Amino acid sequence: MNELNIDALRKKVAELSASFKIVRRDAVEYVGRLDDGSDITAPYEGYGKNVYRIDGVELLVNDRVSNQLDNMVGVTPRHRKAVKAASGETGIRDFRNYLASANSMVKPQQVALIANMHSKTVSGLVPVKKDPITSDSFFDFVELFLDKNGLYPVKYEMDHDICSGITIYFDSYKPEIQAVVPGDDFLINSYYLRWNLGQIELGRYYERLVCSNGQIRVIKHKDSRIYSVQEEDIGRIIAIPGNTALLNSDFDMFCNKAREAMQVRASLAELKSVAEHLENYMVDNESAKAIAPYRKESEMYLHAGYGCSAEEEHKMMASMSVWDLYNRVTDYASNNEFWSETDNRRGALQSEALNFLMKKRDIQSYTDIFG
Repeated sequence: MNELNIDALRKKVAELSASFKIVRRDAVEYVGRLDDGSDITAPYEGYGKNVYRIDGVELLVNDRVSNQLDNMVGVTPRHRKAVKAASGETGIRDFRNYLASANSMVKPQQVALIANMHSKTVSGLVPVKKDPITSDSFFDFVELFLDKNGLYPVKYEMDHDICSGITIYFDSYKPEIQAVVPGDDFLINSYYLRWNLGQIELGRYYERLVCSNGQIRVIKHKDSRIYSVQEEDIGRIIAIPGNTALLNSDFDMFCNKAREAMQVRASLAELKSVAEHLENYMVDNESAKAIAPYRKESEMYLHAGYGCSAEEEHKMMASMSVWDLYNRVTDYASNNEFWSETDNRRGALQSEALNFLMKKRDIQSYTDIFG
């Protein structure tokens, strides 16, 4: 794979980075929505109908950020629905602001609110535990990381707002190849760094050699994520690729789950879970049905006279192995032509797929109409 020009990427990220403001979570006060019938005077252009007040200024916030703000203080859609039914829009406003204040008294939180100047909305939110990590600080760290570990950058993916996330992938000058089973070879000593204003995360990137099918694995190690670029934090995360015992153990766990997945059929419940993830990532409908045909196969069971309750679906076999289902997802994430090469949904969906693979499998005393 060709080497990425890291200096050009640094410049591009700096040019695309939106302005942001660091505030405490309890300083973000919910006011209402432009379409809820209340008397709100904030201007509306484009999208973003949620109105919040910050330092006395009313700002429009899109639904994604509004949901993130709610999640930080434990407000769920069910809570909102119940409070609105009981107390209307005033109750919703007071409930949200009370929880934000109460949570901040117990555990103060701060966030970076990211502006979209075109739509005049707050379109991104990043929790910040320490000081914000600027793009220049991140790229300075990248140069140290590459020099220390004999790596070079090969590609990147980004979020809709650069400050909300960019992932850079690195290959080794000394590639290491291992097989899960004979003939199924993976390049295993590639890595990724994922940055946003609040943190830098290090992870593994396994690439199947036959079809350039990538699999992302978050490193389960306390030093694989840092929240500042202080010297002691940088030193710990830079040293991880040199910890061969940790990384071999990590790949061994992947191999064990992969071999198990080759022997076990997916359950209907697992098929449904994958189908829901594909929908969340806005995979096109035809591809989603081909990857995880949950509706088709559940209807086959119904037509055969079986009930398909949530509990029963964990005991019903789907038509493919867990390994086949997993690789359908990672193949789409790696190679589909619908998303741009830099769309961060590729890496995010690969990570979701690996989380699915590493879970405990459903019980194996299945009902099977495909046998």
